[in-house]
Amino acid sequence: MSTSSEIDSTALGDEPESTTARASRWGRLPELAASWEAPSRAVLSFSALLTVIFWNLPAFTPNQPKGDYDYGLLIYLARQTGLSFGTEISTTYGPLYFLAIPNVLHRGEVLVGYLLWFAFATAATAAIHQALARTVGRNLAWLAVGVMALSSSFVPLTVVITSTFAFVVVLSLFFVREELPRWADRAYPIAMGLLVGAMLLTKFSVGLMCGPVILGAVLAREGRVLRGFLEYAISGIAGLVGFWLLAGQPPLEVVDYVVRALSVGSGHAQSMGLEIPGNVWEYVLAAPMVVVLVVALVTTDAGKRRWLFYLGTALGTFLLLKQGFVRHDSHSAQFFSVAAGFSLVIALLRRSSVLASTAVVALLAQAFSFGGGLSSSIDPSRSLKMFGEGMSVVASGGQRDRIVADARADLLNRMQVPERYVERIGDAKMRTAPFDFAMGWTYGMTVDILPTLLDYGAYTELLDEMNEEWVVDDARAPEFIVREDTRITLDNRFPLWDSPRVNLAQACRYELVDSDVRWQLLKRIENRCGEEKPLGEVTMGAHQSIPVPTSDEGLVVARFHPEQSILAKLKSTAFRSGEYWITLDGEPHRLPLSHAEAPILISAPGDDSLVLGGRELDTKNITANIPGRVVFSVVTTK
Repeated sequence: MSTSSEIDSTALGDEPESTTARASRWGRLPELAASWEAPSRAVLSFSALLTVIFWNLPAFTPNQPKGDYDYGLLIYLARQTGLSFGTEISTTYGPLYFLAIPNVLHRGEVLVGYLLWFAFATAATAAIHQALARTVGRNLAWLAVGVMALSSSFVPLTVVITSTFAFVVVLSLFFVREELPRWADRAYPIAMGLLVGAMLLTKFSVGLMCGPVILGAVLAREGRVLRGFLEYAISGIAGLVGFWLLAGQPPLEVVDYVVRALSVGSGHAQSMGLEIPGNVWEYVLAAPMVVVLVVALVTTDAGKRRWLFYLGTALGTFLLLKQGFVRHDSHSAQFFSVAAGFSLVIALLRRSSVLASTAVVALLAQAFSFGGGLSSSIDPSRSLKMFGEGMSVVASGGQRDRIVADARADLLNRMQVPERYVERIGDAKMRTAPFDFAMGWTYGMTVDILPTLLDYGAYTELLDEMNEEWVVDDARAPEFIVREDTRITLDNRFPLWDSPRVNLAQACRYELVDSDVRWQLLKRIENRCGEEKPLGEVTMGAHQSIPVPTSDEGLVVARFHPEQSILAKLKSTAFRSGEYWITLDGEPHRLPLSHAEAPILISAPGDDSLVLGGRELDTKNITANIPGRVVFSVVTTK
């Protein structure tokens, strides 16, 4: 009987590979690379250089401005404390938020965010260059990808939110036209499926924009349609679920995340719609720009089933337009950035001076919309500094610690919360309102996080009710609330109306226990509210002043039912709702239409917990800019 040592190794294929065989195998790599049309070292190097020179993905610090930056800190804290993105918080950002807004508090998040964007942007740039170079030559191809990289360096927040869609649209066009290099063409369905899955868990709206464009391209491609569709669908679903699990989220709650993210998206237009005076010129440019691009795309050869690609691109672009113009501030730069790159690519393919001019106009519009001009917007040194600072955080824990210490010192100086507040709160759970969410982190307190993260983030009735459930739950809600003593919050809203049901629930369960010139300290108490009793209904005309009924039984609330024409409702659904303003004794405040029928706190004379800006909530008369019905009631208190 033979032993294992006696077995002829050659029979098992275990004979050591000879030096000649290894050399032969490695010698075939250039041939293999050529067969897959892999990018040359020069193309890869220059693509990587463009990515870094126009880098626009900062590692965010806790002391950066309010808004999305506070959002990023809260998301970071939510993930670190183990909250579920499916059932415990609801936001358009997901558990992979750090791919778009990495936080210096976690070096690993910065590393992963930087590496993945660097790899994706470099690969996409190289693929687009290779595809264009075949038709227009290398120099013009570099011009196109250079403009795309340039425009990505001055967009709101981070490059990921804007340029991901720009890359997807251009890559999809070349995929349908069968002009991508072989390596990119073969990888397209699977890579794009994984990308959509990742983006849905990063910033949900970006995944929604990219998804239909890629689906349209896969279905429009001549040949292997079923294979491409299955690769895209399976990789997309697998990516969504797989990345969800890798992020440490409960397996069965991914569906809840999608449902709530859709609710956030559907309510954004009504709640966050904004038109800043002086921005009309952007519509004047954007409207003909869309027409030119539509005509150019439709008349560009993209196969027999190209209408499927057009349909997907139209849907994705519609979502881009809403993202850029519903809240019409610097967000419009996102649309112009995508338009600049896409216009130039099609201009080169069609040798069109009209499209080339469109690209120039789009780039200039983006610069003036975002940074005040092209000269002030283009700053490679800023991008290089941003990239260097992020990498220094990854490379050096000491550097990260210094940045964090500086951020905390800056916040301590800016907030100046009374020490007695901090001592009284101790280890109890707390939250801040309506902003300054870095307070708990700054002072080392136990932070509790509202399900929508931000007070104004409850865009819909569903989200408002979700926040309300959290507040009324004694086991989940915080013991203390530190509230800024102000009567105005985002877009001239009233703090006690963001969000309505939450503030009513808080009025029933929190009392004022301390205050100074800036901050109020509220402490949780036993629910003091009872039943709700009707006080009457009034029909009011636009700007008509009506008296607020009085009651000594508790908190007077109003539910507004503004009259809206069918056209106004369609506009609200398709684009953006009109602004709804409620005036309290001559003091105007904006109320999102999505909250109009919620119980709005109107009057509670003598209630110290509802005093803001030194004024009691003791409204005598109200007006509204839209006619309709107002239903008054009183929530009785003990």
